Amino acid sequence: MATRFVATMLARTEENKTGSLAVTVTDAAGRKRTLTITPELALALADVFSSFGAKSVHPELEAMKRPLTYAIGSGKYENVVLLRFEDEAAYALPARSALELAKALLEQSEAIALRPVTPLQ
Repeated sequence: MATRFVATMLARTEENKTGSLAVTVTDAAGRKRTLTITPELALALADVFSSFGAKSVHPELEAMKRPLTYAIGSGKYENVVLLRFEDEAAYALPARSALELAKALLEQSEAIALRPVTPLQ
């Protein structure tokens, strides 16, 4: 009888040349499985995953974005600081809010830098 595989972590995603998506997941023991998903199936699963994920008993494991690029600038016609992640629309922050955000980011970064890394699994 086949052993049941319970995926606990997303390990990798990669878009194939065929237009499908290869999704690699791991279980708690570190074993990997890769699924190839068509865009149509991904669209159908999006709602299912979204509502199912809302039932999580571990809110600290909630999915989060990890942008690879960001840009910071200033408004041309308004006195605002512009903050953009990846190719998303920019956030326009008043200078005071941008300063508060910068201070909060520094405080959190310093606190996290001193903390040992704890793997989730």
